[in-house]
Amino acid sequence: MSDTLLFLHLLAAALVFSAVAVFSAVAFGARIEAGTVRVFRLLWNAGLVGLLIFGIALALDIDGYEIWDAWILIAIALWLAVGPIGDRLPIAVRDGGAPVPAAAVRAHWLAVALVVLILADMIWKPWA
Repeated sequence: MSDTLLFLHLLAAALVFSAVAVFSAVAFGARIEAGTVRVFRLLWNAGLVGLLIFGIALALDIDGYEIWDAWILIAIALWLAVGPIGDRLPIAVRDGGAPVPAAAVRAHWLAVALVVLILADMIWKPWA
């Protein structure tokens, strides 16, 4: 069961990273169609939900990990912060023709930093 949960957790992470890549292109000035934004916003949201669900399931399934371990609580706190911040850029992109507001671009780069922190937390597991 752990292998399946790990696969699904990593698949959810891949969804989040693909959305981050596309939204980073937009933050750098690329123009994309509204339909593409909707697809990658869906991938962003599905990836975030999958990360939480499968991450918690993994923590409960693997002996030696507990849901209250510091690195897991850190990941959950970062996850709670990244969701609403990461939505600002795709919401700001309406039709692909208008420039993206600077505030949405700044929020995107903050979301990228939080995603990188989540990744670092998953790799190094502080206080594990």
